[in-house]
Amino acid sequence: MNKAKTYAQTGAITFGIGNALINALYQLSNNNPNKKFDWRQLAFAAGKGALFGGAGGFVLGSIRDNQMTQAFSKFGTVPNYLHKSLDYYKDDNALLLSKAEQVKVKLNQKFRSDLAITPKFHGSIAKGTNISGSDIDIQLQFKKDSGTLADLYYTVSDFAFDEFKDVTLEGVREQKHSIGMEFKIKDEIKRIDIVPIRQIENGNNDTCLFVNKTGFFEKPTYKKTNSLKQLSVLTFNYREKRIIKLLKVWKAENNLSIKSIYLEWLAKKAIEQKSLSNNIEKALLDVIYFIAKNIEYLRIVDPANSNNIISSSLTNEEKSTISQFCFKMIEDIKKDNRNVIEYFPSLESISYNI
Repeated sequence: MNKAKTYAQTGAITFGIGNALINALYQLSNNNPNKKFDWRQLAFAAGKGALFGGAGGFVLGSIRDNQMTQAFSKFGTVPNYLHKSLDYYKDDNALLLSKAEQVKVKLNQKFRSDLAITPKFHGSIAKGTNISGSDIDIQLQFKKDSGTLADLYYTVSDFAFDEFKDVTLEGVREQKHSIGMEFKIKDEIKRIDIVPIRQIENGNNDTCLFVNKTGFFEKPTYKKTNSLKQLSVLTFNYREKRIIKLLKVWKAENNLSIKSIYLEWLAKKAIEQKSLSNNIEKALLDVIYFIAKNIEYLRIVDPANSNNIISSSLTNEEKSTISQFCFKMIEDIKKDNRNVIEYFPSLESISYNI
């Protein structure tokens, strides 16, 4: 009766107030100066609206309750539901990975003499936290004396646009830090991002990353980074990686405007404060609780560049919204286990076929 009660209350309040406002406007628009405002009529209108709204909400809520019960019964427990959500989002696109390997080979052939090291995978696929739909990042690390960052970026862009040939290539676009290449694989568009960087000193892992202009009045610039240092800090064991992946699923399912790297850092801080439980539900909710309590106040700095404040990628208002969302999620799931469906909804649509 979780949704039936909630929908009934919402319907009663919404329709009660709405019908009262309509009645008030009707009475106030009456041109008869001798007719006084009838408060009883207003109260009756509010009660009538609340009655119909509550009844309608109860019916709709009961239907939703039944849907959730049927879907959840396929899994039985929240941990089972979460494990299945991870399976649903499992990144097993071997074809895209194979395509990325081909791109790496062609990039190495083209730029070998200017590269400090051979092209390598970076980002979520390198950390083992990629889920279905994740892009594959290929990092091109150039030597210090190979040219300006802007020249290197646009040279790689020209290669992708003009020289790279592949029948599955659908499009190329210049992005803030990378050149995005879109491939059509099994009727789906998949993306591989090429990230050119340049060493600050030859033989040193400190590099510069090109920052392309994103607005009409903005100028291209660059920022310092060190991918090896970032990867060495953001390392996770098997159970931790599953929670990171689950957080990325949660982010995607709820359209949360938080960068994955920020989410990974928050999870890392949560794990440092409290070891993860073996129970996936408790582990996830512990991390969500940490995010709820700390996202508005915790300052996270890129270990490779003290000027890059990762926690500044969201405004205070956006952080507050995410914090409230996290608290509500915890409360909802504690109130009724079936509410996990509201926060990981994609699995519900396929549960009837399981």
